[in-house]
Amino acid sequence: MLSLLKKPEQDTKMANQIQSAKDLFTSGQFPVVTTKDMPGKTVKRIIGLAAFRGYDMEQAFYGMINRALSNGANAIIGYCENVAFHPDGSKYISCYGTAIRQTETKA
Repeated sequence: MLSLLKKPEQDTKMANQIQSAKDLFTSGQFPVVTTKDMPGKTVKRIIGLAAFRGYDMEQAFYGMINRALSNGANAIIGYCENVAFHPDGSKYISCYGTAIRQTETKA
């Protein structure tokens, strides 16, 4: 879709960032969980809320990961999502969680 407010290179940059976030998540290098912690990991630093909204699930989810990455996170805990339906039949998806820096727990 052509936007009059964004330059084409901005759309390309965002698409590349979304693809990078997708690659990290699908390779297991950036975990996203609904729980408050992960077994075998220690939360080193809480960075804060990572959130993204969009008209499609993939854009919202990987946009959230991209925001967390840009703030130095290497994981998201407490992941949630909401879907709002509009009378015209469209939907708006929100993905959010707590961006953290984590380390391996030593046994």
